[in-house]
Amino acid sequence: FSASAGAAVHSRVEGEALIADKPLEPSSYEIYAEFLSGNGAHKEAAEVLERGRVKALPSAHLLVSLGEQYQAQDLFARAEAVTREALVVDGNNVRAHLLMGDLYFQLGWSKSGLESYQQAVELAPEDPAPKVRLIAGHLEANQLAVAEDICLKFISEYPEQPDLWLSLGQVFEKQEKRREAFTTYGQVLTLDPDNSTAYARQGRLFCEFGQFTSAEAACRRALELDPDHNLGHAYLGIALSYLGNNEEARKHAQIAESAGLNMMAVWKKMGK
Repeated sequence: FSASAGAAVHSRVEGEALIADKPLEPSSYEIYAEFLSGNGAHKEAAEVLERGRVKALPSAHLLVSLGEQYQAQDLFARAEAVTREALVVDGNNVRAHLLMGDLYFQLGWSKSGLESYQQAVELAPEDPAPKVRLIAGHLEANQLAVAEDICLKFISEYPEQPDLWLSLGQVFEKQEKRREAFTTYGQVLTLDPDNSTAYARQGRLFCEFGQFTSAEAACRRALELDPDHNLGHAYLGIALSYLGNNEEARKHAQIAESAGLNMMAVWKKMGK
């Protein structure tokens, strides 16, 4: 759900006018905050949502949005407090449980994080997103066998969900079952032929197999589908460095590095 479903603002003036017109409506503050955060102004977005927290009708959705703005600023304790408040307003809010799970992991409390994700799964059994988060949580907690078991269980119940197959591929990669992972990403692409992450992860595996021409093709396809796909940039950079195309390799590696990925493999290969 997006606060701007059916409405949007395009300036601070419009945002303030919307709030002045409907000060009791939580969505007024959310729509304005979404505009601000879309422009990178997370602190201002949080300030707008804090106003809504005080002035608008009680809204779990607004409080979760506020928690996300604090999370974006690494203010995890503050984010946790407002997300708890959201769960007091609506204990069945799936977004709140998912955000709480994310925050627990960021605070290093993986057990509590897994419990929050599990609650979200139970509240929204038809939604793949909580299942994907739960599997990722088990991976992050290094519980690889558990991650595989629950992933296979979910897939047996919802075999047409590409996101679950994508999670299974990542479980196999973490277990270094590369061939199984590669086949699984093929299954993702059967269900969702335009899945940029499946192409990027196949590109990563092609690099590990030493098949750099195939890696280049897979990563270029990922970037056609999503020009901002950091993993696509990373492994295209690696593939091109092995194919001797240093100039383009450098460009993609720099994009990936600026997104926080370690691109030492490219710099070493090119003798930087």
